[in-house]
Amino acid sequence: MANQIYFTSDLHFGHTNILKHSSNRPYSDTVDIQAHDEWLLDLWRSTVDKRDTIYILGDLTFLKSEDARHLLEKLPGHKFLIEGNHDGSIRAYKHYFREVYQIKEMRFRPTVAPFLKEDLGVVMCHYPMVTWNQKPRGSIMLHGHSHGKLDDYNALSPDLRFDVGIDGTLANLHILTLEDIYNAAYEKITQAGCTTFVEYASNNYKSEVR
Repeated sequence: MANQIYFTSDLHFGHTNILKHSSNRPYSDTVDIQAHDEWLLDLWRSTVDKRDTIYILGDLTFLKSEDARHLLEKLPGHKFLIEGNHDGSIRAYKHYFREVYQIKEMRFRPTVAPFLKEDLGVVMCHYPMVTWNQKPRGSIMLHGHSHGKLDDYNALSPDLRFDVGIDGTLANLHILTLEDIYNAAYEKITQAGCTTFVEYASNNYKSEVR
């Protein structure tokens, strides 16, 4: 099996208050952060292999100092961090990540992911963006931060923008694959009668600066 490419955001290891705000998470009814963190860790380790690549779009953990380091040691995969507003405790441990960014742009090709029907341009940032590089040429935008609260807005907007946070509708308490992302974006353009991302962008972003 080929190595997978994953995306996630807003895991909030060690953050008791997340269980008060994200009632769909396991153990939110008992506010048991230890059990919650064990569930998250099991989810990661049963999903991501050490040879896989995972892009973390911010807010990985509220654990401090050594506890944060111990957590990072337990998380398999080639990890890329796109920093969120709650990642201060892991700034001292950047060597556990392949790279650390504020915004990351990628182009995934069918040679790497055979399910792709064309190149897929992706811009990643913790925060949702209204416009982004290569948007008028069909690039999609992935974000976190919103914990699913922008799902309806994103769905109604013509923008190809998706919340990859674990609390969002798309992730639904799972870690997303590149294929999950592609399928969601491709479904949106086909519903608009388009067959390529470039065609969709041309039809929907006429006022965007190129």
